[in-house]
Amino acid sequence: MRYLTCSLAAFLAFAAVRTLSADELSDLIAPGAEVKKVTGDCKFTEGPAYSPKGFLLFSDIPNSRIVRVDADGTVSDFLKPSGAANGLVFDAAGNLYACQGGARRVVKMGTQDGKIEPLCETYDGQPLNSPNDLALDGHGGLYFTDPRYGQDSKIDQPCMGVYYINAAGKTTRVIDGRERPNGVLVSSDHKTLFVAEPNKRELWSYPITDAGKLGEGTLIYTGDAALDGGGPDGMALDSHGHIYATYKSVVVLKSDGSLVGRIPVPEQPANCTFGGPDNKTLYITARTSLYSLHMNAAGAPLVAHGPKPAPQLSRQDRSFRGPARLSQGDKDAEKPKVVTIEDIKLTVPATWKQQPPANKLRLAQFLIPAAEGDEYPTELVISSFPGGGGGVDANLKRWTDQFSSEGRKVKITSGESPQGKYVLHDVTGTYMFSSGGPFAPGKKEARPNHRSLSVVLTVKDKANYFIRLTGTEKAVNAAAEAFRTSFGAVAKDEKEYEI
Repeated sequence: MRYLTCSLAAFLAFAAVRTLSADELSDLIAPGAEVKKVTGDCKFTEGPAYSPKGFLLFSDIPNSRIVRVDADGTVSDFLKPSGAANGLVFDAAGNLYACQGGARRVVKMGTQDGKIEPLCETYDGQPLNSPNDLALDGHGGLYFTDPRYGQDSKIDQPCMGVYYINAAGKTTRVIDGRERPNGVLVSSDHKTLFVAEPNKRELWSYPITDAGKLGEGTLIYTGDAALDGGGPDGMALDSHGHIYATYKSVVVLKSDGSLVGRIPVPEQPANCTFGGPDNKTLYITARTSLYSLHMNAAGAPLVAHGPKPAPQLSRQDRSFRGPARLSQGDKDAEKPKVVTIEDIKLTVPATWKQQPPANKLRLAQFLIPAAEGDEYPTELVISSFPGGGGGVDANLKRWTDQFSSEGRKVKITSGESPQGKYVLHDVTGTYMFSSGGPFAPGKKEARPNHRSLSVVLTVKDKANYFIRLTGTEKAVNAAAEAFRTSFGAVAKDEKEYEI
């Protein structure tokens, strides 16, 4: 990999003209560290975010893609098309939140299963302008900015504002008096909101009095026209409370806005974030490239979690339950995937391909690799029904009756996984398949030499989840161990269960 560097010697010469000592900034940067080019050949980079799983994402906005950079330097497309995604942020659980400026919405993304759920698309019945940047607030919510750039300056909202999505998914406008807010940042103690006003080279500070409630704003920094140019754009925060704001260079400020110094970058930066194994690498998106700089200071820790989609979006709009077009490279393609489906997590082989649910009764489904000579497909289906679907025993009997009584073999066991108690129904024989689903009347197709492994998994104080693997006996036999592993079951610990 070819690197472009910007030496500390050049930086020290650049920073010496400032009123504050360069030693203050050099204390934050690792000795001998240089700004290095990680990857390039992009059109306009933005929104870097470092996953707790050890990889970096950033947006290449004109190409409508989110790019993934792994620890070994591998670069691949993570999501394309991305809805012209701009700002990105992870929570500590690994959930990704994104401003899709082109799609004009803020979304939550599942990085493993590809599920994309909208958090906000409209306000007061009108489309958003172009969501730009976002920050989690430590109270389960997030702030986002909604300016508009480009040739089409028409906006659908009455202002270019700052909004807050609370933990339950409700959105309110919290700032309407800025000209064109861009970057946004929340302090580590969750008591201050920082908002960039690039039209005036200003950085504003707002006290957070409660979740989504702000006091009067204070101007804390105005960039120097010659040294800083336009900005600020995106920002990052270190564990000491320093603000890293992108102007012509990365301008480092104390939390009160007093200047520490400037970090020059070969291309004009647009955003930055901390990451790396020790959280001491400053990643900088700058025009066509991504750069990195090793630091003494660590980045601020990730916030525990962000908002959930409002119920009317998350449970009624099934169009967002299918997989996004994720490409994570051949290396990741071999790893098991952790898929979150409402209250449960399944760890499934990478060869189990998730598909959009075939009907409204299904929460998720996967196509399982076929055995040699298979005429019929093998699939994994996950469902959950209000009231538990009639109870455990009723479902066990129903699963038995879906196979012809002639030559049928049934074994039922029970156990306990880390996610809850379960009952596992294992039946082999001739499967009486109905294209209309198990509840549909009418003609059924006899499929001999089939097997079904079906589980009722009870998540305490939540719901019963039905996990069902059905297909040819050869294919299900091959997938049986992975099926149990998917939800944490251990066969040797199971006990016989009687209806």
